[in-house]
Amino acid sequence: MTESINPLGTKHHHNRGLAEGSWKGMKKYLEQDMLCNALKGRVVYDFTWNPRYGAYSCVFAVSLDGVLIKKFGLAYAWKRLSEQGFQLQYVSDVRRILMADRKEYTDEEFSNALRDYRNQRIGLSIASDNPIIRMLAIVDRRIGKRTLERLKDEILNQPEWLKPLYVERMKAEGVLKEGEQR
Repeated sequence: MTESINPLGTKHHHNRGLAEGSWKGMKKYLEQDMLCNALKGRVVYDFTWNPRYGAYSCVFAVSLDGVLIKKFGLAYAWKRLSEQGFQLQYVSDVRRILMADRKEYTDEEFSNALRDYRNQRIGLSIASDNPIIRMLAIVDRRIGKRTLERLKDEILNQPEWLKPLYVERMKAEGVLKEGEQR
């Protein structure tokens, strides 16, 4: 079993929760340390948890200019996937559906993606098959204008929920003109 620190900052010995550090530290890392200057104050990462419902109520959320981009949580993913026609009986059923075949992800998948993003080179992150890792990478300060120029044609290949982050990052850096969506 892995030891990690959950989003509330307390240690636990199982595979749920934030990959490294407290949520307060991760939020600072994502919004201040690693976020590109052009999007500081515009991209916000949040975490909510209702102790009454336990681990199944953990939800990470990402917003751009106050508009929700994506939520990541097991109960949320379960509900949305069920509404989309997926047959789910057990928690493990959500994990069995390939990421490429769905639009909803769990808090555990967000945590794992965050861990992977933090522990690999930015070039691997921006080219990852995992859209959550790409989400973290596209707003990363280490992605430069030349890389963004190369990624312009990739916008259309991104999941719908991820496209706004690509577009806004490229507009903020002058790679896309205002009104240009690709």
